[in-house]
Amino acid sequence: MTYLHKVINETLRKYPPLSTLHRICTEEIDLPTTNIHVSKDTSITIPVFGLHRDPLIYPDPDRFDPERFNEDKIAARHPYTYLPFGEGPRICIGECR
Repeated sequence: MTYLHKVINETLRKYPPLSTLHRICTEEIDLPTTNIHVSKDTSITIPVFGLHRDPLIYPDPDRFDPERFNEDKIAARHPYTYLPFGEGPRICIGECR
């Protein structure tokens, strides 16, 4: 990944276009490793801003550090802890992979 990509990703981590994502659960599910049951048709809010500023995921989250997006650091994080454009079938059309 080029340094410019790292800078863009870090900027989107600190300043995501959407602070939350909203989804409707399409089927009953028990979340793994928790005691949480989600019923079908439940409205879910995903706090993107909170995930991106969580110090357990991104140490010193208020510091601008493009090196957070080195290949090894990306591989060490859960893929759904970085969601500047959302994820899944309704991901932003501008997302490049």
